[in-house]
Amino acid sequence: MQRIIPMPHICEEREGAFALAGAVVFVKEGTDSRVIAEVSELFGGNIKKCDGMPAGRAVFVHHGELGEGYELTVTCDSIVICGEGAEGAFYAVQTLRQLMGDSVPCCYIKDRPDLKYRGLYLDVSRGRVPTLAKLKSIADTLARYKMNSLQLYIEDAFTFRELEGIADETNALTPDEIKELDAYCRQHFIDLVPSMASFGHLFTLLQSDRYNHISELKGHRMTRNYWLERQWHHTVDVYHPETIEVIGSMLRQFIPLFTSEYFNICCDETHDLCNGTNLGRDKGEAYFYHVEKLIDIVSSYGKKVMMWGDECMARPDMAKERLPEDVTVLNWCYRHEVAEWIPKMFWERGFSQICCTGTSGWDNFIENINISTGNITSFAAHAKKYNARGLLNTSWGDFGHVCSFNCNLYGLAFGAEKSWNVLSDTDTEYETAASLLIYGIREFNMAEVLRRLGKASQSCSWSEFVMWHSATHLEGGDATLKMGGDRNGEYTEEDVKAHIDICREERERLEALGREDAVISDLILACRALELMNRLVLCINNADGYGDRTALQVDINNWLDDYSTAWLRDDKSSDLWRLQEFLEKITE
Repeated sequence: MQRIIPMPHICEEREGAFALAGAVVFVKEGTDSRVIAEVSELFGGNIKKCDGMPAGRAVFVHHGELGEGYELTVTCDSIVICGEGAEGAFYAVQTLRQLMGDSVPCCYIKDRPDLKYRGLYLDVSRGRVPTLAKLKSIADTLARYKMNSLQLYIEDAFTFRELEGIADETNALTPDEIKELDAYCRQHFIDLVPSMASFGHLFTLLQSDRYNHISELKGHRMTRNYWLERQWHHTVDVYHPETIEVIGSMLRQFIPLFTSEYFNICCDETHDLCNGTNLGRDKGEAYFYHVEKLIDIVSSYGKKVMMWGDECMARPDMAKERLPEDVTVLNWCYRHEVAEWIPKMFWERGFSQICCTGTSGWDNFIENINISTGNITSFAAHAKKYNARGLLNTSWGDFGHVCSFNCNLYGLAFGAEKSWNVLSDTDTEYETAASLLIYGIREFNMAEVLRRLGKASQSCSWSEFVMWHSATHLEGGDATLKMGGDRNGEYTEEDVKAHIDICREERERLEALGREDAVISDLILACRALELMNRLVLCINNADGYGDRTALQVDINNWLDDYSTAWLRDDKSSDLWRLQEFLEKITE
């Protein structure tokens, strides 16, 4: 029997199979309409209702009042789904979906998740803003892997009144789109949790002439690359009387669009706090002064607050004293191995926490599963040990969000696996299943492909390149672009050349599939991008045989045309122009 993602806790394979041809599908009276819709989609409609187990060859679906657990029993004569609640029956259908061909192998599955909260956190503010159609497709993917929460990170990617003339439907989400997505997620047992920068990471707002006066760094203008500036300088002046009026207005426009009982106020990485206008004032006092005001506004709508935990980690005792008990701290770490003391510290102080892992796709054109799988595995184990509410797997867009959603799929599914079944084996059998279920590939192991590409990406770090370009071309410096590095130090020219060979080999392997679907096409584009970036590293470092800047620029521009087409297939135009402008004359 094929390996399932995520793997059920109890899965017994039995002799025989249930032939689908001619089977009649029944749901019990009172079955949730969302379950009926999913069953109908899977079996092609013609669903009958009944009060009890039907006679003859049949598929029968029923559920109780509440719970995510389920039992799935397949014999030669019947398929029976029994969900603890509607969501349990829905997840059983997802399991059945993975087992189905012309028949379903006989088996008995009993299952429920280890962690209650299983989510994806998607940055839609620093480069890519997905279309509504793409966001619905993402929700479909989450549902398929039994994930029950989605958060979209919003800085300036919403049509706030305060961003009139800056944010519009070409580069931001609209209220109608948010409401339609919320309803779609609810239909798939996904909680669309609003997430809005309300303290730090407000670069676009604070750089505007209209609101620069409420910035901690009043009058500051860009001196570095745009992507670097918005990473570092973006914090409000918490003591300015207009600050809470402006942020409060944004909150009041955003909160009512969502049905979730939660609201993520973010409040992370307040780098400039008390380093400008309020220099010398106590940073902890200033931090919680503003946070308490935000919580009051969110609570007035009956919402429970989530917030990032880095500033709370810096002053945990003060956080425990000043934050209400129902606040959930989003505790994050993106290292390959997560230190146990991090979740333990929050647990010992009685915080409600969600452990936040990462797909490790924000520093280049493809996810690095050499990092993400270890990160997710270790953090999931800590989450279970220290009674965290769950796992939130992040996909960030630092430095222009060059990595497409389709190049983060392995990390997404791996997060779903470990948040459902923390101790599941993710060995070769898992990788074979992932190759088939995620990518539709039987011919080879996609995990091996991604591991090799992850290694090849390390010698041409996109963020390192952006910082080098800013230092040499905008800041008047004379920096050397280093060739990435691993634990043994910086890569050599020969290493980089070997990585170019890897990119070409994996591109050829993917192209040999003869497929033109979006996922494979985006992976091929990533191979091409990594090859070009490694060539660029060698060109900048004057490596023999790599000095033809004209030929390199032609190849970059050809790739950029294809990349732009792929971007606009799934995402609004948003910041694509910045990337195009940056790369079109990069060899100069």
